[in-house]
Amino acid sequence: MTVPVAVSHADSHSDNNSTARSSNSSTHSSSSTTSDIMSVTAPVSKADGTKVVTARSAPVQARKAALAKSNTPQKSVKLQQTNAYKSVEQYWTPERLSHAKPAPFQSKMSKTSMQKATAKAGKLLKNDVTRTSDKVSKANGKVFFRGADGGDYACSGSVVNSSSKRIVVTAGHCVHGGKGSAWHTNWVFVPNYSNDNKPQGTFHAQYLHTLHDWAVNGENGKGFNSDVGFVTTMDNEQGKHVADVVGGGHKLVTAKNAQFNATVFGYPGNINNGQNQQICNTNTIKNPLEGFDFYRVNGCNFGGGASGGPWIANFNNKTGTGEIRSVTSFGPPDNPSFIAGPHFDKRVKNLFETANNDK
Repeated sequence: MTVPVAVSHADSHSDNNSTARSSNSSTHSSSSTTSDIMSVTAPVSKADGTKVVTARSAPVQARKAALAKSNTPQKSVKLQQTNAYKSVEQYWTPERLSHAKPAPFQSKMSKTSMQKATAKAGKLLKNDVTRTSDKVSKANGKVFFRGADGGDYACSGSVVNSSSKRIVVTAGHCVHGGKGSAWHTNWVFVPNYSNDNKPQGTFHAQYLHTLHDWAVNGENGKGFNSDVGFVTTMDNEQGKHVADVVGGGHKLVTAKNAQFNATVFGYPGNINNGQNQQICNTNTIKNPLEGFDFYRVNGCNFGGGASGGPWIANFNNKTGTGEIRSVTSFGPPDNPSFIAGPHFDKRVKNLFETANNDK
């Protein structure tokens, strides 16, 4: 593992947990169909690798029926007594959470493309950048999952304002390993994580959602153009929805490709070992790579672990929320000179609506 943001670690030991289908959709288009979207039950395994739940296709009606069984605190308690929930709780010991490795950027883009992007970033490092850890947001947090190699990894994520009050957004590679890989296991979200503390509790994944083009293409321009994931979470230990404990969450904004002033959040492992939420405020610039346009920011110095962190427009310091328009996706190997994120288009909107239909 040599690079800081996309990860290719996933549980690939089960046929039910692998990606094995094709699509004729193109990521150059903002159109979207159901074939663009992949939704599965969140896989769970024990520390020895024994599978408890496998990733299997999860139609919307099945998801609704399952979540209806946990829509009150009393029903949430029953869900927490299941083998799957107990297995995840037992897996994520304080030691595992503390020692989870930052999910690395592993960009397999052509060397020429990345060298050009890195050189351009170097010329623009004098952009006006403000980086701080003083004004954190409860809506943002840390993501943890188990990789196919048995290792424990960390990404970043945030809560999206939704009618279901259960939705967390992150990078696609923080839920699925991409081309030739599979869905991550034992996925949990800890809002406002700080120095091993979990002030709002822990939220297990019940369903994972990502775009087909990320899962089948992985670490290239086409894959990173679809590097977005939404997770339908279970309630925390107190039987509360994630949006209720963080004050609502960010508003999802799609189909706006203009550059903007971004407040970027994340838990980069190269800053205080990823133990605190970091904030970087700067203007985005256009980043064309391999025929696709991305947002990019320079000078934040965010390394591995920042993956999936939200890029917020119009951030409100009082509410700790704003308009999410992208997430951290990739950067150059071993060099945090810049980070880039995909444009949120109609496909992302449909992916969000698919996850929100889990209510």
